[in-house]
Amino acid sequence: MTEPTSRATAGSLTIDDRFVIAAALDRILYDDPDHFATEDARLLRRMIPRTRSPWLRLGFRAESQGPSMSGQAAGVGDVKMDGDKKVVEGGVGEAPVWRCGQYKISNHGDDLEIWQVMSDEFAEEPKGARLEYGPTGAPERLTFFQPRDLELRIPFTGIAVGLRLGGWQPWKSAA
Repeated sequence: MTEPTSRATAGSLTIDDRFVIAAALDRILYDDPDHFATEDARLLRRMIPRTRSPWLRLGFRAESQGPSMSGQAAGVGDVKMDGDKKVVEGGVGEAPVWRCGQYKISNHGDDLEIWQVMSDEFAEEPKGARLEYGPTGAPERLTFFQPRDLELRIPFTGIAVGLRLGGWQPWKSAA
């Protein structure tokens, strides 16, 4: 395992630091199906700058469908044209995220939150994990994000209100 050449500050991570972090994450996530190396978890906690996390973090995603129309077309039959879909995403109280290889990672102090770059809480199949540390700072467990979706459809309209609640499920323990 290669140690970083410099201790990252809150303002920067060198490209070498990012490579070391991505390699450690690959080992933690993919080497063993049931355990991860505590040395890699400690390395990550030392390298990723800790940021102040607000006590409340909320993310939202709103989707709306434009008007649609249907009818008959000569020689074709039934035709339906859907309106454009509009998506708005945002968040409140989100901590800074560091991009390291194929991962986005943030240090909340008691845990490191890890997401694949093309995924987040709102993805159809979210790919997130959380590396949790105990009161002494020792790595304890790795959990994965398991969404729970609720949807309320308003009758006779095209309006649906959805709510995604996230829970972290056990995945791996420290070796």
